[in-house]
Amino acid sequence: MSAAPREGWTVGNRTVAIIAAMLLLAGLVATFSRIVVDYQTPGPFDPENQGLCDFHNGIYFPTRAVLAGESPYSDAYAAKYPVARQIPFFSPVILLMHAPLALLPLHVGEVLNVILQLFLLAAIAVLVAREAGYPKRYDAVLCIAMAMVYSRGGHITLFNGYFTFQLVLATFLSVVWADRRPVRAAFALLVVSAKPTYILPLGFLMLARGNWRALIIGAVLSIAGAALLLAWIAHHEGDGDIVAGVSILQQQIVDTQEVHRSMDDESPVYSWTRLDLFAIIAKWRGEDPGDLPHILAMAALLVVPMWVLFVRARRGEDDGIAGVTGGVLLTALLVSLYHQSYDSLLMIAPVAGAWMARLDGWSNVSPKLRWLLCALMAFPALNYLSTRTFLLRFDLPEVVVRVFTSLNGICLAISLVILCWIAFRKRADQENQVSGNAQ
Repeated sequence: MSAAPREGWTVGNRTVAIIAAMLLLAGLVATFSRIVVDYQTPGPFDPENQGLCDFHNGIYFPTRAVLAGESPYSDAYAAKYPVARQIPFFSPVILLMHAPLALLPLHVGEVLNVILQLFLLAAIAVLVAREAGYPKRYDAVLCIAMAMVYSRGGHITLFNGYFTFQLVLATFLSVVWADRRPVRAAFALLVVSAKPTYILPLGFLMLARGNWRALIIGAVLSIAGAALLLAWIAHHEGDGDIVAGVSILQQQIVDTQEVHRSMDDESPVYSWTRLDLFAIIAKWRGEDPGDLPHILAMAALLVVPMWVLFVRARRGEDDGIAGVTGGVLLTALLVSLYHQSYDSLLMIAPVAGAWMARLDGWSNVSPKLRWLLCALMAFPALNYLSTRTFLLRFDLPEVVVRVFTSLNGICLAISLVILCWIAFRKRADQENQVSGNAQ
């Protein structure tokens, strides 16, 4: 008896597929043209020429430094290499993953990194379409990829060359694989661990889902990978004395964090790109309370989402990254701890799920509420009022600037409240129905 043939890819709505493909191509051509026109020659930061600046400053030269045993967190590195400044403290594991690009001549590495970003863009679109209920549908994949390219996060990632697509895809895969393939999820978490602001809230939220095995294996891989590479750097920084090197490296990390916190785009008070609720509150208070209050705020903001995820997992209602579960998890990740506007790419999954409404969690939500959630979750990706280009072009009153630069975080915070309410309401409705049947 022959096996049933596997279903192949289908076009779905041909007109939608053609329009999405044309818009996608136009967006990519415009972005790559901008890279060429506004290309950044490696060196001091120039806001007028940012093409591939993050690839230079955040991937290529830091990776070359690590391979040479030099600390990319040090002042000496910033003085030696043609970079704007030393990198912030993210795990050197992500740098090692990009070693093949850093070993090549700069321009060859740039071209290959752009190609890599295109593959990652396609992989995210395919995964999101599948999780939203449209597997192997060209029209769905093209629409999602097109939306990403025209979003702030997608455009900036392609234009500046940052590794946001890697973080987004790894975050999605860690959640998708956590139950069924915990080892694969653990390797995805190894990539996510590149940025503490990703792995910290994601770890707590996955813990609430009961993803113990993936988290434990992922923690072992992440800690071991980072420790080995940091030991390599410390060995060279201490001229063979690893203990002295560790002390030097610790001070370098403290110093580099201070450097980055002093930048306007990083500061919660002055940043026009921050998405987290802590930054919005700090902006309107006019002061940065510091790191400890930031961590305490994260803990407080995660309590309700963690409870919601725990309850949904217990009831077997976990509908993945594109469902209500994904909406709660990914929105909480962004709202609770430091995140920049490019991280809003994480919301492409729940937005696609809510828009397509094929999953049970979304189909039970009224269309008006679903469209409201789509608008709130998608707003940070499309809010071009909160960009350096717009804000510098117009002489706006300070209160207007604060409003424009706060809207992203406010929309996400409102989304999180609504999403948690939807999950709670469903539970309450079920309990009332059971109680009514019993009577």
